[in-house]
Amino acid sequence: MARFQHTVTLAPVPRRWFESCVATLHDLAEGTDAEGGRLTLPDGRPLPGLVLAEGRHLRPGARYRPVNEKDGEPDADQCLTVLARDRRGETALEVVALDDDPAHRARLVCALGLTSVERPREAWLSATLHSDGGKRAKYLGGTGCLRLDLGRWWQATGHGRHPSRAPLSGTLTHALVRISVTVVPRPAPDGRWRVTVKARVRGRSFARPLLPLATAVLGRRARRAGAEALERAATAWNAQVPALVRKDSERLSAELADALLGP
Repeated sequence: MARFQHTVTLAPVPRRWFESCVATLHDLAEGTDAEGGRLTLPDGRPLPGLVLAEGRHLRPGARYRPVNEKDGEPDADQCLTVLARDRRGETALEVVALDDDPAHRARLVCALGLTSVERPREAWLSATLHSDGGKRAKYLGGTGCLRLDLGRWWQATGHGRHPSRAPLSGTLTHALVRISVTVVPRPAPDGRWRVTVKARVRGRSFARPLLPLATAVLGRRARRAGAEALERAATAWNAQVPALVRKDSERLSAELADALLGP
């Protein structure tokens, strides 16, 4: 088993601001309408690029598809489905994309959900990649999942008692390897977050006995690459988040609506 650990410093996101944004996004979606499959924003402006293909708008089972720019018809290879919508319970979406490349057809299924819009408690994301590559199919696909306990996250970023479990955890599973990740924030003296990322890599199948050798040869380089990737992500976060959290929910809603309309 190989291990990795690195800590970065991030600009904080206020809890009230985050919860206000979640409610604003949900309100924006609820304010949209669908007539003849065509979507419109709350102010009546048409929303291009996406149509309601099946079901009732925003109800569980509703399926949306992007519109092809060439012929204006719904894209049969991509869809977004409402799995659940409950302001006090769970809201969940599923996104499916197909790759029709004859050499290796693939299907990517991603699902994301949030428990309680009014008081967000937990968020999750899962992804599964299937391939029709014959005998090699299991080596061309995999699964991944992330789960964020928001209550534990806010507790960990405060100055009180720290939670016993990591607020954010995830796994990535491939036929030859399984990676487990935990993310734990701590308050820094200057008010920012000190976020520690830990990863454990376990070999599977015939790769299990080869992992120690690979770690001995490539471990230092892999750890350095991982640390550099996290530092780049932290730099991007710190460049954008402070200005973002200064915007109120009304301004964010207006900017998001404009972004949905495209250039």
